[in-house]
Amino acid sequence: MDNTLNAFLRGIIEAATEFLPVSSTGHLFLFSYFFPFKNLTVDHEAFEDLFDIFIQTGAILSVVVLYFQVLWKHTKSASLYLFKKSSDHSGFHFYRNLTVGILPILILGFVFKNSLDQIKMRPDLLLILGLSWFVGGLVMVFVEIKHYDEGDGKIIGIKESIIVGFLQCFALIPGVSRSAATIITARTLGVSKKDSAEFSFFLAIPVLTLAGVYKLYKHRAILNSETIGLLLFGSIVSFVICYFIIRLFMAFLRRRSFLSFGIYRIILGILVILYFVRG
Repeated sequence: MDNTLNAFLRGIIEAATEFLPVSSTGHLFLFSYFFPFKNLTVDHEAFEDLFDIFIQTGAILSVVVLYFQVLWKHTKSASLYLFKKSSDHSGFHFYRNLTVGILPILILGFVFKNSLDQIKMRPDLLLILGLSWFVGGLVMVFVEIKHYDEGDGKIIGIKESIIVGFLQCFALIPGVSRSAATIITARTLGVSKKDSAEFSFFLAIPVLTLAGVYKLYKHRAILNSETIGLLLFGSIVSFVICYFIIRLFMAFLRRRSFLSFGIYRIILGILVILYFVRG
Protein backbone atom coordinates (compact mmCIF):
# COMPACT_ATOMS: atom_id res chain seq x y z
CA MET A 1 0.00 0.00 0.00
CA ASP A 2 1.25 3.47 -0.91
CA ASN A 3 2.36 5.41 2.18
CA THR A 4 0.23 8.44 1.31
CA LEU A 5 -2.87 6.24 1.06
CA ASN A 6 -1.84 4.54 4.29
CA ALA A 7 -1.60 7.92 6.05
CA PHE A 8 -4.97 8.94 4.60
CA LEU A 9 -6.71 5.77 5.84
CA ARG A 10 -5.12 6.08 9.28
CA GLY A 11 -6.31 9.68 9.45
CA ILE A 12 -9.85 8.48 8.76
CA ILE A 13 -9.58 5.72 11.37
CA GLU A 14 -8.21 8.17 13.95
CA ALA A 15 -10.99 10.68 13.26
CA ALA A 16 -13.74 8.06 13.33
CA THR A 17 -12.63 6.46 16.60
CA GLU A 18 -10.78 9.04 18.73
CA PHE A 19 -13.77 10.33 20.67
CA LEU A 20 -15.95 7.25 20.40
CA PRO A 21 -15.51 4.76 23.27
CA VAL A 22 -13.86 2.13 21.06
CA SER A 23 -10.12 3.01 21.26
CA SER A 24 -8.55 4.89 18.39
CA THR A 25 -5.09 3.68 19.38
CA GLY A 26 -6.31 0.10 19.32
CA HIS A 27 -7.80 0.52 15.84
CA LEU A 28 -4.64 2.19 14.54
CA PHE A 29 -2.45 -0.55 16.03
CA LEU A 30 -4.69 -3.18 14.45
CA PHE A 31 -4.55 -1.47 11.06
CA SER A 32 -0.78 -1.01 11.17
CA TYR A 33 -0.37 -4.68 12.14
CA PHE A 34 -1.73 -5.66 8.74
CA PHE A 35 -0.75 -2.54 6.76
CA PRO A 36 2.51 -1.02 8.04
CA PHE A 37 4.27 1.86 6.33
CA LYS A 38 6.76 0.58 3.76
CA ASN A 39 9.91 1.74 1.98
CA LEU A 40 10.55 4.68 4.29
CA THR A 41 13.96 6.34 4.36
CA VAL A 42 13.90 6.28 8.17
CA ASP A 43 13.48 3.67 10.89
CA HIS A 44 10.07 2.07 10.29
CA GLU A 45 9.34 1.17 13.91
CA ALA A 46 10.15 4.69 15.10
CA PHE A 47 7.87 6.27 12.52
CA GLU A 48 5.04 3.84 13.29
CA ASP A 49 5.37 4.77 16.96
CA LEU A 50 5.31 8.49 16.14
CA PHE A 51 2.59 8.56 13.48
CA ASP A 52 -0.24 6.80 15.31
CA ILE A 53 0.13 9.10 18.32
CA PHE A 54 0.94 12.37 16.60
CA ILE A 55 -2.09 12.40 14.28
CA GLN A 56 -4.26 12.57 17.40
CA THR A 57 -3.33 16.25 17.52
CA GLY A 58 -5.49 16.76 14.44
CA ALA A 59 -8.48 15.29 16.24
CA ILE A 60 -7.72 17.45 19.27
CA LEU A 61 -7.72 20.58 17.13
CA SER A 62 -11.25 19.76 16.01
CA VAL A 63 -12.38 19.81 19.65
CA VAL A 64 -10.74 23.20 20.17
CA VAL A 65 -12.49 24.59 17.09
CA LEU A 66 -15.90 23.12 17.92
CA TYR A 67 -15.79 24.13 21.57
CA PHE A 68 -13.78 27.32 21.20
CA GLN A 69 -16.54 29.54 22.61
CA VAL A 70 -16.93 27.29 25.66
CA LEU A 71 -13.18 27.14 26.28
CA TRP A 72 -12.78 30.90 25.79
CA LYS A 73 -15.69 31.62 28.15
CA HIS A 74 -14.13 29.47 30.87
CA THR A 75 -10.71 31.01 30.26
CA LYS A 76 -12.05 34.54 30.70
CA SER A 77 -14.07 33.53 33.76
CA ALA A 78 -11.07 31.82 35.38
CA SER A 79 -8.81 34.81 34.69
CA LEU A 80 -11.27 37.30 36.19
CA TYR A 81 -11.75 35.08 39.24
CA LEU A 82 -8.01 34.61 39.83
CA PHE A 83 -7.39 38.36 39.61
CA LYS A 84 -10.35 38.93 41.97
CA LYS A 85 -12.31 40.90 39.41
CA SER A 86 -15.26 38.54 39.54
CA SER A 87 -16.89 36.16 42.02
CA ASP A 88 -17.87 33.72 39.26
CA HIS A 89 -15.72 30.65 39.89
CA SER A 90 -17.19 28.42 37.15
CA GLY A 91 -14.21 28.88 34.81
CA PHE A 92 -11.71 28.30 37.60
CA HIS A 93 -13.50 25.11 38.66
CA PHE A 94 -13.61 23.95 35.04
CA TYR A 95 -9.82 24.13 34.66
CA ARG A 96 -9.26 22.84 38.19
CA ASN A 97 -11.33 19.76 37.34
CA LEU A 98 -9.40 19.22 34.12
CA THR A 99 -6.09 19.55 35.94
CA VAL A 100 -6.87 16.94 38.60
CA GLY A 101 -8.41 14.76 35.90
CA ILE A 102 -5.25 14.57 33.78
CA LEU A 103 -2.59 14.35 36.49
CA PRO A 104 -2.88 10.58 37.20
CA ILE A 105 -2.48 9.49 33.57
CA LEU A 106 0.36 11.97 32.97
CA ILE A 107 2.25 10.69 36.00
CA LEU A 108 1.71 7.00 35.22
CA GLY A 109 2.42 7.59 31.54
CA PHE A 110 5.77 9.14 32.46
CA VAL A 111 6.68 6.43 34.97
CA PHE A 112 5.90 3.58 32.56
CA LYS A 113 6.84 5.36 29.33
CA ASN A 114 9.53 2.83 28.39
CA SER A 115 7.16 -0.13 28.69
CA LEU A 116 4.39 1.74 26.89
CA ASP A 117 6.74 2.69 24.06
CA GLN A 118 7.44 -0.99 23.41
CA ILE A 119 3.92 -2.38 23.69
CA LYS A 120 3.20 -2.09 19.97
CA MET A 121 6.11 -4.43 19.26
CA ARG A 122 4.90 -7.18 21.60
CA PRO A 123 4.12 -10.53 19.95
CA ASP A 124 0.88 -10.74 21.94
CA LEU A 125 -0.35 -7.28 20.89
CA LEU A 126 -3.46 -8.68 19.20
CA LEU A 127 -4.39 -10.62 22.33
CA ILE A 128 -4.02 -7.47 24.45
CA LEU A 129 -6.22 -5.54 22.01
CA GLY A 130 -8.83 -8.29 21.81
CA LEU A 131 -9.13 -8.72 25.57
CA SER A 132 -9.28 -4.95 26.11
CA TRP A 133 -12.07 -4.55 23.56
CA PHE A 134 -14.00 -7.56 24.87
CA VAL A 135 -13.79 -6.79 28.60
CA GLY A 136 -14.37 -3.07 28.03
CA GLY A 137 -17.41 -3.89 25.91
CA LEU A 138 -18.91 -6.06 28.63
CA VAL A 139 -18.42 -3.30 31.19
CA MET A 140 -19.96 -0.71 28.86
CA VAL A 141 -23.02 -2.86 28.17
CA PHE A 142 -23.55 -3.44 31.89
CA VAL A 143 -23.17 0.25 32.74
CA GLU A 144 -25.50 1.42 29.97
CA ILE A 145 -28.21 -1.09 30.89
CA LYS A 146 -27.99 -0.05 34.53
CA HIS A 147 -27.67 3.70 33.95
CA TYR A 148 -29.63 4.23 30.73
CA ASP A 149 -32.27 6.46 32.34
CA GLU A 150 -30.00 7.89 35.00
CA GLY A 151 -27.52 10.73 35.15
CA ASP A 152 -29.51 13.78 34.18
CA GLY A 153 -28.40 16.22 36.84
CA LYS A 154 -25.08 15.24 38.42
CA ILE A 155 -22.49 17.98 37.95
CA ILE A 156 -18.84 17.04 37.50
CA GLY A 157 -16.99 18.36 40.52
CA ILE A 158 -13.53 17.79 41.91
CA LYS A 159 -14.43 14.39 43.41
CA GLU A 160 -15.81 13.12 40.11
CA SER A 161 -12.79 14.54 38.26
CA ILE A 162 -10.35 12.72 40.54
CA ILE A 163 -12.17 9.39 40.13
CA VAL A 164 -12.44 9.80 36.36
CA GLY A 165 -8.77 10.79 36.24
CA PHE A 166 -7.58 7.69 38.06
CA LEU A 167 -9.70 5.28 36.03
CA GLN A 168 -8.60 7.02 32.83
CA CYS A 169 -5.21 5.44 33.50
CA PHE A 170 -6.56 2.09 32.29
CA ALA A 171 -6.48 3.67 28.81
CA LEU A 172 -2.69 3.31 28.84
CA ILE A 173 -3.48 -0.28 27.83
CA PRO A 174 -4.14 -0.34 24.06
CA GLY A 175 -7.74 -1.18 23.25
CA VAL A 176 -9.19 0.04 26.55
CA SER A 177 -9.97 3.51 25.12
CA ARG A 178 -9.46 6.76 26.96
CA SER A 179 -12.93 7.90 25.92
CA ALA A 180 -14.51 4.67 27.18
CA ALA A 181 -12.69 4.83 30.51
CA THR A 182 -13.71 8.43 31.16
CA ILE A 183 -17.26 8.16 29.84
CA ILE A 184 -18.08 4.88 31.62
CA THR A 185 -16.70 6.23 34.90
CA ALA A 186 -18.67 9.47 34.61
CA ARG A 187 -21.83 7.54 33.75
CA THR A 188 -21.48 5.31 36.82
CA LEU A 189 -21.15 8.48 38.91
CA GLY A 190 -24.51 9.68 37.59
CA VAL A 191 -23.35 12.18 34.98
CA SER A 192 -25.47 12.60 31.83
CA LYS A 193 -24.42 11.17 28.47
CA LYS A 194 -23.78 14.64 27.05
CA ASP A 195 -21.71 15.90 29.99
CA SER A 196 -19.78 12.62 30.20
CA ALA A 197 -18.82 12.83 26.53
CA GLU A 198 -17.89 16.52 26.64
CA PHE A 199 -15.77 16.11 29.77
CA SER A 200 -13.97 13.30 27.95
CA PHE A 201 -13.37 15.66 24.99
CA PHE A 202 -11.90 18.36 27.23
CA LEU A 203 -9.66 15.92 29.11
CA ALA A 204 -8.29 14.75 25.77
CA ILE A 205 -6.93 18.18 24.81
CA PRO A 206 -3.97 18.31 27.24
CA VAL A 207 -3.45 14.53 27.48
CA LEU A 208 -3.20 13.81 23.76
CA THR A 209 -1.40 17.06 22.96
CA LEU A 210 1.35 16.24 25.45
CA ALA A 211 1.53 12.65 24.16
CA GLY A 212 1.99 13.97 20.62
CA VAL A 213 4.67 16.44 21.69
CA TYR A 214 6.52 13.72 23.61
CA LYS A 215 6.55 11.36 20.62
CA LEU A 216 7.61 14.17 18.30
CA TYR A 217 10.54 15.03 20.58
CA LYS A 218 11.49 11.39 21.10
CA HIS A 219 11.65 10.71 17.36
CA ARG A 220 12.93 14.10 16.25
CA ALA A 221 15.90 12.41 14.57
CA ILE A 222 13.66 10.83 11.90
CA LEU A 223 11.94 14.07 10.90
CA ASN A 224 12.54 14.99 7.29
CA SER A 225 10.47 16.16 4.32
CA GLU A 226 9.03 12.67 3.82
CA THR A 227 7.99 11.97 7.42
CA ILE A 228 6.82 15.51 8.17
CA GLY A 229 4.67 15.44 5.05
CA LEU A 230 2.99 12.18 6.09
CA LEU A 231 2.47 13.42 9.66
CA LEU A 232 0.87 16.67 8.52
CA PHE A 233 -1.28 14.94 5.90
CA GLY A 234 -2.59 12.38 8.40
CA SER A 235 -3.26 15.09 10.98
CA ILE A 236 -5.17 17.27 8.51
CA VAL A 237 -7.34 14.34 7.42
CA SER A 238 -7.97 13.53 11.08
CA PHE A 239 -8.92 17.13 11.88
CA VAL A 240 -11.36 17.60 8.99
CA ILE A 241 -13.22 14.31 9.45
CA CYS A 242 -13.19 14.40 13.26
CA TYR A 243 -14.89 17.81 13.17
CA PHE A 244 -17.96 16.18 11.64
CA ILE A 245 -17.69 12.94 13.62
CA ILE A 246 -17.97 14.82 16.92
CA ARG A 247 -21.08 16.65 15.75
CA LEU A 248 -22.65 13.38 14.60
CA PHE A 249 -21.65 11.66 17.84
CA MET A 250 -23.32 14.30 20.02
CA ALA A 251 -26.47 14.17 17.85
CA PHE A 252 -26.44 10.38 18.20
CA LEU A 253 -26.28 10.63 22.00
CA ARG A 254 -29.40 12.76 22.10
CA ARG A 255 -31.36 9.76 20.83
CA ARG A 256 -29.32 6.70 21.78
CA SER A 257 -27.06 5.33 24.51
CA PHE A 258 -23.51 3.95 24.45
CA LEU A 259 -24.90 0.40 24.32
CA SER A 260 -24.17 -0.12 20.62
CA PHE A 261 -20.52 0.79 21.16
CA GLY A 262 -20.28 -1.85 23.87
CA ILE A 263 -21.72 -4.50 21.56
CA TYR A 264 -19.32 -3.44 18.80
CA ARG A 265 -16.37 -3.78 21.19
CA ILE A 266 -17.43 -7.27 22.25
CA ILE A 267 -17.76 -8.50 18.66
CA LEU A 268 -14.46 -6.92 17.58
CA GLY A 269 -12.70 -8.30 20.65
CA ILE A 270 -13.89 -11.84 19.97
CA LEU A 271 -12.80 -11.66 16.32
CA VAL A 272 -9.33 -10.36 17.20
CA ILE A 273 -8.84 -12.96 19.96
CA LEU A 274 -9.89 -15.77 17.59
CA TYR A 275 -7.49 -14.51 14.94
CA PHE A 276 -4.65 -14.43 17.49
CA VAL A 277 -5.45 -17.90 18.85
CA ARG A 278 -5.63 -19.44 15.39
CA GLY A 279 -2.22 -17.94 14.75
